[in-house]
Amino acid sequence: MFKNKNKNKSQENFLLYKPLRKIDEWEVENDIVKLIFHHDKPVEKFMRWLIKKSNVSDLKFDDRGSMVWQLCDGTKTVYDIALAMVKKFDDTEQNSIDRLVMFIRYLSRRGWITFEK
Repeated sequence: MFKNKNKNKSQENFLLYKPLRKIDEWEVENDIVKLIFHHDKPVEKFMRWLIKKSNVSDLKFDDRGSMVWQLCDGTKTVYDIALAMVKKFDDTEQNSIDRLVMFIRYLSRRGWITFEK
């Protein structure tokens, strides 16, 4: 029973997934993407008051991350994004795929993107 379940799961190809952004507040400055986060939860408000921090924070990506973020629109597959990275950054296809998969999984774990199969 467990072997069949794992066998079906291993046959799914991650490169055919279509990443879709979940964060709506982001902007582009000089081809660099900046994500904007608002800290509104009660615990965050208390911690913000305790350490005297702003209620808004941001995160800037590098040039590769910015390109990936802009291409995560739900229409392009992970493989399509990797091919676009190969063209722009003159990298090997395998190296681009390896780096992209690691970055996409990071974005997914943080809850910033979701996937369409």
